[in-house]
Amino acid sequence: MKFNHYIAVLAAGCAAACTPEAQTSDAQAVSKSTSPVNVTVSRETAPSSSDSAAMALLWPGTQGYIIGAVEDGIEVYDQTGAVLSKTDTGEVEALGLLTGFGADKRDLLLGLDTSNSTVQAYSLNGDALVQAGAPAVTSSLLLEGMCSFTSPLDGQSYAFLLASNGQVQQWHVYESKDGSLKSTLARSLQLGTEPKFCVADAKTNKLYVTEEAVGVWQFDADVEAETIPELVDVKKFGHFTGEVGGVAIHHTDSGQSVLFASDVETSTVNLYDVADDHRFMGGMNLAASGAVDGVDNAGALSATDGATGQLLLADEDNGEDATNFKLVNMSDIAAAFSFNTALKAPEAQGAAGKLVLVQPSVETAPVADGGDAADDPAIWVHPTAPEKSLIIGTNKQGGLYVYNLDGSVHQYVADGKMNNVDVRYGVSVGSEKITLVAASNRTTEGISLYKMDEEAGKLIDIADGLQPTGMPDPYGMCLYQSPKDDQTYIFINEKDGLVRQWRLDEGAPGRVKATTVREFTVGSTAEGCTADDDTGMLYVAEEDVALYKYGAEPDAGDARETITTPQMNPALKDDLEGVSIYYGEGESGYIVLSSQGNNTYALFDRQAPHAYLGSFKVIADSDAGIDGSSETDGLDIISTPLGPNFPYGVFVAQDGRNITPEERQNFKLVPWERIADPLSLEKYTGRDPRG
Repeated sequence: MKFNHYIAVLAAGCAAACTPEAQTSDAQAVSKSTSPVNVTVSRETAPSSSDSAAMALLWPGTQGYIIGAVEDGIEVYDQTGAVLSKTDTGEVEALGLLTGFGADKRDLLLGLDTSNSTVQAYSLNGDALVQAGAPAVTSSLLLEGMCSFTSPLDGQSYAFLLASNGQVQQWHVYESKDGSLKSTLARSLQLGTEPKFCVADAKTNKLYVTEEAVGVWQFDADVEAETIPELVDVKKFGHFTGEVGGVAIHHTDSGQSVLFASDVETSTVNLYDVADDHRFMGGMNLAASGAVDGVDNAGALSATDGATGQLLLADEDNGEDATNFKLVNMSDIAAAFSFNTALKAPEAQGAAGKLVLVQPSVETAPVADGGDAADDPAIWVHPTAPEKSLIIGTNKQGGLYVYNLDGSVHQYVADGKMNNVDVRYGVSVGSEKITLVAASNRTTEGISLYKMDEEAGKLIDIADGLQPTGMPDPYGMCLYQSPKDDQTYIFINEKDGLVRQWRLDEGAPGRVKATTVREFTVGSTAEGCTADDDTGMLYVAEEDVALYKYGAEPDAGDARETITTPQMNPALKDDLEGVSIYYGEGESGYIVLSSQGNNTYALFDRQAPHAYLGSFKVIADSDAGIDGSSETDGLDIISTPLGPNFPYGVFVAQDGRNITPEERQNFKLVPWERIADPLSLEKYTGRDPRG
């Protein structure tokens, strides 16, 4: 069930949405349909040594060890709940577990010490915990809670720290190249009041956080994702009577998911069907079983997966004894709530091919303007010294950047709101052959044209006056050189789907003019386009629909072929944005497409029928201080060697969210071999873009 109404109510301070009629209707819509179900507790640990049981989890492996955070340390219990060891440390309020961590794929325990706002890492040696070096994380905030997970998207480990000011920090915890444990603050999320408990779901890549006075929220746990929370359940109008406590996730053997959340004041644990839009399944009371008493005022929760899974709870009451931890068999809960029939099978996920993770080696300086500014790159190859080649990037708030291959700014041309840019070599302008750079200019509603000064690496305006597009908002753009006669053309897309083609010729002596030769309509908004100068084909990405192939010659008409769609290929998620061509030997090579909705890049065979070959995701290199790329609009790629740092060419992508640290947008550079090697792709070094 969605709670968008309640989000609006909270954001607007109730206002008109809180009329008596609205309250009655909505309260009835989400009222509990059944009374809580009784499920018996299966076992418990010994009372905590400090009378303060904060959180427990099960250690992986056959020993069945229970790890419990108590007021002054961490205790290790055996399967019967007897204490095996205790590690004296600070005030540990929360635990997290990272499995398969580091080069040796070890299991690592994270413990939050609220006395000094640090997260310490531990390994298990026999039945005792051993600290793994210096604190994994040190925060300047007053911390209240923590959870951790390894992302299914980038394979990286993260700790989410909950602060008393409502902030949720996401830290990247990693093993550096020297083998030491390090961390980097990746991003910050925000809630209105103090959060205390959280759980990160490695199956769905969701983060659930409880605000004790409000309800349960979910965030996208992808470090490159939007930071906007969604409300899962809420007090008053939802299924919580009082304070909202701990949360946990359980996955069944069939891959289904159940979210648990504690209603502290009623000693009830609520269940939600994750696959069915967090449908409320009901509540349960955890009743006594023989000598093991029930659970009152449950605090932190954790859960393990599968038919033998367990739900672990911190029992903040425990009768007359000191507080302890209770365990409930997941099979008993499943029987009470009919998991096999009540849960909808999750939708098929995953790509039709392989997804690999690659790291950038360079990032450019951020653009000067905030917001959505950087957009599309093009790669210029130096005629004699490839290591002096340049990246040209658009700033759609004001101009064109020219970057050196180390990411520093070489030139800035403040000629208007440039959206897309492209480059071609050997373009005839009168008796001269020039390197032409063109851009769609949303300020002038025209075409900006430049000659590259090959010696200085500087752009020089060469347009024969204003070259109007006749479009109110010229958007995507790409150049094409015909293999028939070397004539150069430019394509520009309008947001309504209109595509126009111009021929570029000499106008006034030494200047370039554009003459319209063709137009057609894609159907809806299209930005990314690229033309294959060898085969005479034009590729256009209709953002919400498909990647198409058209003829690039001016007499090609509007006939087209669909290369791919998100429906045809689950590796894609709209918007489909930037597109470029990796030229291999002859007509071999690849088409690269930005799948903006899942922050990946898909590769297709350049030769028909353009088989899908796999996808890659650009992730952070925290040791180098470079984050990954996401929300990519434009991209470019080249197979030409560009010196020792890019011996097989380079892939360049616009980064729509430049985080770690949070800065204005920029461009990321990835050596081609980092993509080619894990996907077994061609590494061709024989192509000279100048012919």
